[in-house]
Amino acid sequence: MKLKSLILLFVISHLSTNYCIAQISDFPAPGELFDNGGYKMHLLIEGKNKTGPNVIFFHGAGDIALNWNLVLPKVGQFATAVAIDQNGEGWSEHGHGAALNQQVYDSRQVLRKAGINPPYIVVGHSLGGIIANLFAVEFKDEIAGVVLVDATHPDVVLKIYNKESKKMEWKKMRLTANDSIPPVITTPITTPKEISSFQGRKDFGNKLDKFSEEDKERFQWIYNLRPWTYIKGQADTYEAEIFQMMYENYEDYSLSELPLIVITGGAKEPKEGDENWSSESLMNHSISLQKNLLTLSSNSEQIIAKNSGHHIHIDEPEVVVVAIKKLINDANKK
Repeated sequence: MKLKSLILLFVISHLSTNYCIAQISDFPAPGELFDNGGYKMHLLIEGKNKTGPNVIFFHGAGDIALNWNLVLPKVGQFATAVAIDQNGEGWSEHGHGAALNQQVYDSRQVLRKAGINPPYIVVGHSLGGIIANLFAVEFKDEIAGVVLVDATHPDVVLKIYNKESKKMEWKKMRLTANDSIPPVITTPITTPKEISSFQGRKDFGNKLDKFSEEDKERFQWIYNLRPWTYIKGQADTYEAEIFQMMYENYEDYSLSELPLIVITGGAKEPKEGDENWSSESLMNHSISLQKNLLTLSSNSEQIIAKNSGHHIHIDEPEVVVVAIKKLINDANKK
């Protein structure tokens, strides 16, 4: 379908409450869709039925499972590798909202529906690192190892809108927490959700250069042609609240002796600071947080990806593949 036809299709079409957008395009899900209790979740799966631990990938905020496609096929050569589109992201339909604790539960459920059984090595990038940490703690008996790829730390500093000063300011996100964390919903969805949408735009720069032409078209469709959707009243991820909970109860989120590899980008560009945090202090704080992630396990190591920014799995995918292979080999020796 030509670009103009796609645009016209979206102009004349209206998003329905059951969110069937993937079925009206020339960009069907590249992976497999599994019913997860009244809604479908999308999994990219490589290397089916390999022996040893299955490798599960969690994407970062604003990303989709497809972001792992430079790593996934390579890992699929020696393990079963699965990247999950979280609820409402990529080709996954909306479930019970976007709260991080809900995403952990829903991810576990869809893996079971897909027949992807433990043990797992969980790999999380950015905010997906928080999900990987929560997943590993919640289902510790099912975990063989953890890889954090430039992962978010609960004490992260982000540029957040200050409602009082009406300015964007650098501050620790956990300090903005003011809501309670909703309980995980485990019942199937029986009635359609009320969906709202907006038209997003994303400039990829040269980030897509290494991807196949087919994947480049998929990225452009997801981010620049198809409207972004969210469930009215359920769009909050409760990041600040969960970060605060993890920060205040740090020992409860320990991985004990689970093998942990922390991969940190070594070529990240400094952020422009403000009167609250200078550029230098932002960078130093980020470096200290990556080192602090090592304390999650007594069996941890850090790898500095010297030529990578924040998206190490795109800048240097081989670094991530080597780390995963190490954990796979160690697990298979036991």
